[in-house]
Amino acid sequence: MSEADLEKRYRRLLAWYPWSHRRVYEDEMLAVLVTGARPGQRWPSLGEAADLIASGLRARAGAAVPAVAGPDWRTAATAFGLLASILLLSQRVARLFDVPPANPATYLRAIGWGAVVLAVLFGLRRSAAALAWVTVLGEAVLVAQRYDTDPLAAVNLLWPLALGLLAAAALSVSGPPVTTVVRPVRVLVFVGGIAVPQIIALVSHHQARHLRLTGGRTVYAFHELYTSSELVLYVWISAIAVSVLGAALAVLTMPAALRWRVATLAVPALALAATVKLALSGWAYSNMDLGRPIYLVPIQWALLVILPLAALGLAAALVQWHEQATRLAELGRAADRQRAADRQRAADR
Repeated sequence: MSEADLEKRYRRLLAWYPWSHRRVYEDEMLAVLVTGARPGQRWPSLGEAADLIASGLRARAGAAVPAVAGPDWRTAATAFGLLASILLLSQRVARLFDVPPANPATYLRAIGWGAVVLAVLFGLRRSAAALAWVTVLGEAVLVAQRYDTDPLAAVNLLWPLALGLLAAAALSVSGPPVTTVVRPVRVLVFVGGIAVPQIIALVSHHQARHLRLTGGRTVYAFHELYTSSELVLYVWISAIAVSVLGAALAVLTMPAALRWRVATLAVPALALAATVKLALSGWAYSNMDLGRPIYLVPIQWALLVILPLAALGLAAALVQWHEQATRLAELGRAADRQRAADRQRAADR
């Protein structure tokens, strides 16, 4: 009984290894572990458990590298690089119409991401990657400079900066031409979907400023949308919902292998935005309430780095697990169909 319990627990530890490794070596490793156990031992030692888990994670990482470098991820990098650059360009263009007027750095950022998008569309992948790195590194310098005087605003700019870094890294990966990956119709739908909220936000911002200057009534309602008419507010909310849904469908209607990988590549920026919004809400409130800069402590910086990277690793692992489970299910269905066909042929004889 103790040997059976021990074998079962060793098998649970061996589950940290990828299936490709266990399929070949699991029985041999299990035999060695059980043979080397003490008489009556029912649990793996702490050192054995730690060693098996660490070795399993290293094996999984080694197995993941070829998969991440495969053609599916390179294709997803092509699509993600274009879509992320378009999103960043829309944000930079929207900032040009802010009040007070935009500064020269805002124009340079818009020009930089505009050049990146054009380079991608014309198939100049290396030029697009170089332009993206120059633009995002310039933005990083601006965010670092702003942190000294306005840490709250700088931290709120971290997720677009992270998205820019991800776009530059994705464009640095060799892949197929973007015209063979993302259809022009999807690009146009995506552009329209992200442009409508930007336009509505700008219009509402200027309307609110006009109402404040003229002494009119200002109503705060939804994501900084200001209006003096509830009907107009509902129309704007509906327009935003439809446009965002269209942008999401432009990605979700891609082939399954592509859309899940594109979504995975966006996970770090989303996780960073959520971390700033949720985990640092108290720090943000203190910055606004005290009226003087309060800087992040090392543990908060570590949180901003570790959580997005952990979210990326988890999302990539889920994609690989889902596809492996789908392949196994397909093999099982094929085997069932083959057995049914064999039984039918035997019955016909």
